Amino acid sequence: MKMFSARTYRFYRALLLILNRIIHPVVHVAGRENIPEGPVILAGNHSSISDPIWIIACADLPVIPRTMAKKELLEKPILGWLLRGLGVFPVDREGSDVGAIKTAMKTIREGSKLLIFPEGTRVRRGKKSEPHNGVMLIATRTQTKVLPVYVTAKKKLFRKIDVVFGEPYLPQTAEKRATEQELTALTEEMMKKIYSLGEGL
Repeated sequence: MKMFSARTYRFYRALLLILNRIIHPVVHVAGRENIPEGPVILAGNHSSISDPIWIIACADLPVIPRTMAKKELLEKPILGWLLRGLGVFPVDREGSDVGAIKTAMKTIREGSKLLIFPEGTRVRRGKKSEPHNGVMLIATRTQTKVLPVYVTAKKKLFRKIDVVFGEPYLPQTAEKRATEQELTALTEEMMKKIYSLGEGL
């Protein structure tokens, strides 16, 4: 299935944002000016199924960013159709999904933006996560900047939601191809950057 046209994308984006605004009428967005033109990897914390909607809607991008999501979501009949149209592609979280990595790298090389949730699953506030190294693998292989994004982790009905876009940075490695140890260290650094955006909110 092809992605939706820009007009259809804007329609669904607006509709989803309206539905979310009913539940969380006040949304505070900060750092939108940090989003660069051209390719970048948006890496966010993940506590709710609505996180990608908030990030994509609040980023207010003219072109649909591609989003990596667990394959189970795209296997659902109606939801899968909608997600694929919105630029979502599947990843198998049970192993090393080479196909998903290749799709992500192709997205970057074509000049598009990529949204990934490194934790791979929803993590409630205060819980410890085990983030995957995929973001850093893609970033170091393609020499693409990573932009940390924080979305309110504990979402209460009719309470304010914060979406904070940090400053993009380019992960550094000793060699062209990072070692597994380097990827792990870089991933831990990235998660600290993401969660530090939510401190004091």
